Amino acid sequence: MSETTCGYWQQIQTSGRPLFLPDIGTYFNQDMQQAEALVDSLAEAGVTTIKGEILQTAEICLDAHLSGNERYWGHKDGQVVEENYRALIERKVLPLSAYETLFRYAQRKGMDVVVSVYDFEGADFAKQIGCKAIKIASSNVTHQPLIEYIATLGLPTIFDTGHTSLEEAARAVNWATDQGATDILVEHSPPGPPNPPQMHNLKFMQTLGHSLGVPYGLSDHHGGEEMLYAATAMGALVLEKGVCPDDMGNEQDGGHAMPVSQVKSVLGKIHNIADALGNGIRHLDRKREKYVSRMGLVAKQDLQPGDIVSVETVHFAFPAKGIKTEYWSEVVGHCMTRPVKAGEVIDWPDIQFNGS
Repeated sequence: MSETTCGYWQQIQTSGRPLFLPDIGTYFNQDMQQAEALVDSLAEAGVTTIKGEILQTAEICLDAHLSGNERYWGHKDGQVVEENYRALIERKVLPLSAYETLFRYAQRKGMDVVVSVYDFEGADFAKQIGCKAIKIASSNVTHQPLIEYIATLGLPTIFDTGHTSLEEAARAVNWATDQGATDILVEHSPPGPPNPPQMHNLKFMQTLGHSLGVPYGLSDHHGGEEMLYAATAMGALVLEKGVCPDDMGNEQDGGHAMPVSQVKSVLGKIHNIADALGNGIRHLDRKREKYVSRMGLVAKQDLQPGDIVSVETVHFAFPAKGIKTEYWSEVVGHCMTRPVKAGEVIDWPDIQFNGS
């Protein structure tokens, strides 16, 4: 595959900071007042882009008697919750008009919008309201018709690769590029709680990007914030993290969601880490003030002409007023030419070099 680090993702890379992508998803369920409150809090925290999803019809899930149950970890009580999959979707579905109201609200606050979509109608809607990018959920990495359709829309695309083999991820990216998509990013999506940190395998994030020739990011499913910091240091361009109301109870994906009140602090730390990474090059001005704590040679005892320079006769102290320790190999074994008292600096004229 050819390198596709251009356009939107290239702009983020050039900025030097990863894109923090707080996913409000449907944590607010159908409470639009709560959804707007999340947007307000994120705007106040300095967030530039929000992530949502378009669930405008329950028909993306089979009827209740066929869909079976979704099992998720209840972060409040530490128990596994079972909920009929269709019922879960139905309590989250919103009309496109409600999504438009919410996302326009965010846009008026100066924030870009990225969304996950699950059907053609949702993809068209994302394009129509000016979403910055479309995400293909891990459940749809094998959905060739949807991937190919989204690729024709000309928007930057994120592929979530949770529960996906490297081969499946490569195939999905190929489907998109075959339809003309160029601005692609892949996300590593580790398993969520109660899985331990050892299950995160963050290095696979880099394997994904390097193998597929595209930028990479993290869809963070850890119960804390430290994976975001590690991913920043590992070169992730996108850091997606579920963000929920502070008082949310047990909810699908709630075990790895960040309370919205924590976002400002976490975002500041992400920026500090990114800013501290630099460009990997150290340039020191030749006219700079030299480091005062480097050491030089000092007489360990009273020295007389003919005494040999060695670790028995010399010790080292800073600042380096005479011969610096970096020149030790040039003076060790040579004789003193004149007396130097204990504690005094040894300088070049004090040394008799062979042949001189």
